[in-house]
Amino acid sequence: MKMKLLIAGLLTSLMMAGSALAMDSAAIEKHMAKINDNYSKNVEKEGKVKALEEKVEELEEMIQMMLDDEDA
Repeated sequence: MKMKLLIAGLLTSLMMAGSALAMDSAAIEKHMAKINDNYSKNVEKEGKVKALEEKVEELEEMIQMMLDDEDA
């Protein structure tokens, strides 16, 4: 009986971790879409080099947010 409870608890925690990871993945995809959209708009306005510089800055910010979330 204890073994079944232990296995059920383990499976539940794995499912919860998987759903949390999926939410993070969706948030990352949404953020990447926003960054790419901003890049497309900035290429037209400011030129390719400036737009790439801004895209790199936004990607660095996103990576830093991900690292901060892992630490929390």
